[in-house]
Amino acid sequence: MLENRAEGNYITILGGKFCQRVPEGTEEAVTRVNKIGNTVHEKFYDSFTGKLESIQVKDGNYGKTWNFGFRDQEELYILQLSYSNSFSTAFLKILPNIDLTQEMKVSPSMKEVDGKNKSSLFVNQNGVALKHAYTRDNPNGMPDMEQVTVKGELVWDDTKRMEFLHNMVNTLILPKLEAVPQSATGEAVAPVEAKPADDINPDEIAF
Repeated sequence: MLENRAEGNYITILGGKFCQRVPEGTEEAVTRVNKIGNTVHEKFYDSFTGKLESIQVKDGNYGKTWNFGFRDQEELYILQLSYSNSFSTAFLKILPNIDLTQEMKVSPSMKEVDGKNKSSLFVNQNGVALKHAYTRDNPNGMPDMEQVTVKGELVWDDTKRMEFLHNMVNTLILPKLEAVPQSATGEAVAPVEAKPADDINPDEIAF
């Protein structure tokens, strides 16, 4: 679980770790200048534990993002990930295998393989690492990525794959979340209203 966070705080992933924007002077915070020239102060975590309560897709200054609302006992925080990157895609592929009535431990990973950064995300429940519901060997209906020509160059396009995963969330996951309306305190859970997350850019992750 994360410490020293405010209600509804935003968490993203930077450099293979969970990153939380904090006030200047916060103990153990790291200061840096981000891509848009702002000085920011951040704390980093290897993992967090919480119960998924909501999923929203939002359009912001940095494009479309997934906003996953997690609750750790009485506190709410929002994991904000780019709509289409290795971290969000990995979590979406695992979602059908997650018991949404229980807490989960979520851990990002970034490793260098053959000179390139390879990133992913792992989910653990009851001491068991959960597997992807959609894999290369068993896609279960998930489309392959396609090569398309952009400005004369062949690039990989995941439009159909993301449409499939987005539809999966809407038809399979959200109804299950709605069927679990109680927070850890037994009180009714209000819908999570995602707001722009300061100037956190989920795409500042290098991979």
